[in-house]
Amino acid sequence: MKRKGYRRLLFSYLPIFFFTTTAIIFLSVLSASELSKKEAIHANEVFAEHVMQMIDHTMRSIEQQIIKEVQTNDKLARFYAENYNGASAMTLYEISNLLREWIVNVPMIDSVYLVRSSDLTILSNHFMTSVKEFEDREFIMEALNQHTARTYRWTDIRSYKVFENQPRPIKVVTLVKQVPLLSGEQGIIAVNVQTSAIENMMEDLAASSVNFIRLLDRQGHPILGHETKGKVLTSKESGYTGWKIESGLVGGRLPVFIFSYSSQGFALNLLLIGIGLAWMLVVTRRNYRPIEAIVARIDAYAAQKTGPLAGQDEYRFIETALDDLVERSINYQKQRENDLIYRKRIFFKELVEGASLITPEQFQAEMRLLGFQGHIGQIALAAVELDKYAEFSGRYGQRDQYLLKFALGSVIAELFQKDGITVWMEWTTSSQLSVMVHLPDAADDIRFAEQIFENVLQWVNEHLAFTVTIGLSSLAGKIDDVPGLHEEALEALKYKPVLGGNRIIRMEAVKICPQGEIYKHLNLLRSVGRKYRLGDAEWEPELKQMFRECADGLLTRDNLSAILHNMIYHLQREMMEQPPEIQKIWNDETLPLLNRAVERLDTLEELERDLLSILKTAAGRMEQWRESRNHDNLMLRIKAFTHEHYSNPDLCLTYLGCQFDLNAKYISQLFKDKLGINFLDYLSAVRIGHAEKLLTETDKPIQEIGAMVGYTNARSFLRVFKKVTGVTPGEYRKK
Repeated sequence: MKRKGYRRLLFSYLPIFFFTTTAIIFLSVLSASELSKKEAIHANEVFAEHVMQMIDHTMRSIEQQIIKEVQTNDKLARFYAENYNGASAMTLYEISNLLREWIVNVPMIDSVYLVRSSDLTILSNHFMTSVKEFEDREFIMEALNQHTARTYRWTDIRSYKVFENQPRPIKVVTLVKQVPLLSGEQGIIAVNVQTSAIENMMEDLAASSVNFIRLLDRQGHPILGHETKGKVLTSKESGYTGWKIESGLVGGRLPVFIFSYSSQGFALNLLLIGIGLAWMLVVTRRNYRPIEAIVARIDAYAAQKTGPLAGQDEYRFIETALDDLVERSINYQKQRENDLIYRKRIFFKELVEGASLITPEQFQAEMRLLGFQGHIGQIALAAVELDKYAEFSGRYGQRDQYLLKFALGSVIAELFQKDGITVWMEWTTSSQLSVMVHLPDAADDIRFAEQIFENVLQWVNEHLAFTVTIGLSSLAGKIDDVPGLHEEALEALKYKPVLGGNRIIRMEAVKICPQGEIYKHLNLLRSVGRKYRLGDAEWEPELKQMFRECADGLLTRDNLSAILHNMIYHLQREMMEQPPEIQKIWNDETLPLLNRAVERLDTLEELERDLLSILKTAAGRMEQWRESRNHDNLMLRIKAFTHEHYSNPDLCLTYLGCQFDLNAKYISQLFKDKLGINFLDYLSAVRIGHAEKLLTETDKPIQEIGAMVGYTNARSFLRVFKKVTGVTPGEYRKK
């Protein structure tokens, strides 16, 4: 595209620019010539003063830092106070580290070394030696012998070498401070600053083709700057360092021009300005016609849409129209991106849930639209679930949760893409990420994907504060199999409570394991509830036994939830027979905690720990309430006697009254008040509990077992056993 309009405008306005600027420059130079002469000298003085203040401020800051360390640092005090043999290696190492910190914190410092007067030992940031072996020994001896006569804190420029074989010395100025600061009896501190560092600091100010600047020490030796032909306009001496700074103009001439000015020159300037003004008006008028046509067309379009142009100039209207066009384009692009994200999520959900029939051709077309390329190949589905999601939600806010989930998805994508494998993933629930893995056609085993997911688990364990469990399906080669694969992955996750979290669960591996039965635990749950109500400590081992059987039975999350809710039901039914005070403890505190723990079921091991803790706490509180009542010791003795003599067929309230010299009715009331149960029911529960154990652990006849637990009449034993357990002894033994 040829830019004729651009060149026409450019060449039209260049002469105008030339004439007008020439006139302005001509008049400006005349009016500013005399002022420039005066301001040049004044500016040079300000420049030199500014440079000297900057140097003094920098050098003074270094001195103040050293004085502060001498006055406050215990490590330095120990170095100067201890003799050579008494200085520990750790002390020397800490001081050497301190010197290195000075150099790092103050880049101007080239090197620092400490000199101890007692044994003429030198310690620097890199080494420790004696004065005799140090190349700078002459300067040190002079500083030690003449410190009282020193007027200035900083030395003149001098050559400094650390070792004798050093190829060339460096130019430095040195700050020497006495230790202590007033007497200097213990030694000195020498801080070396390279002149090149001062030069680098002043480089921006000194680098000028018009001005020059020189920094001289007290002897007139140059610290900064070189011999330059030019007139010195300003010379300043520092009262702090004694150094002198000189500044002037290169060549010795002021950058001003002297012109003779007359009435003819003034008339010429007015003529040039008039010609430029006329030319500008003509050219502007001619070049405005295309813009006028554009504005007319935009105005006509605007009149059709929103009304005619009013209250705006042409350029403002054009700018508004362009801004509106750009804004519409950006909004359209953003809307399109958001629509693609939403469409991608919906399509993935429909695909894995089997909500609609999708052919391979439709799948490929949709994948290309959403930015995925490549052949379908072998497909595997994985469900990645955040472990302990309730704890995860409570620990992190919404923004942090989003970032952590994004990091998890990015890591999965990156690890698979390293091996050239395409993955497509979406968060199907707040705690589950569904991942579709496209493996090559040659892949005939899921183990390749399993290995990459193992790397994902390892990365999460090393870098994140939570863990994940991954349910992995088998392989399939058709899009129609995707919903089934997704169901497999979700089904595998149902075994996480039994198998544990932070691992990969393959549905193929779970299928070959024997599955447990739900209903075989019902009698054990009834026994736990009954013994918990009676305060029998045997409830805890039986509850642990139930958890062990659940773990060995490889039950799913749904089956475990059913068993646990059944357990809570039996406990609730038994606790309803307790006194109102104990019922209040159970209903207000214990029961909500049990339900919440079951709802947050993650792994069986953690759930067992939580439930035992909750039940033990409640049992302790109920026992405290019972013991707080009157005659607690008596009740404990009667309970112990009952448990010891439960097999005695004559055991009854009258028998207990004779043994404890109490009224039988009083003992009955005591059982009601303390345990919320009458004596006969309590005795039956104890006897049936022992009978259940004998039925399970021995092969003795049922009638004999009834006699062993105190029932001489077999019918009475059968009746009481079924009343307590809901089944006959024979049915119980079979189950």
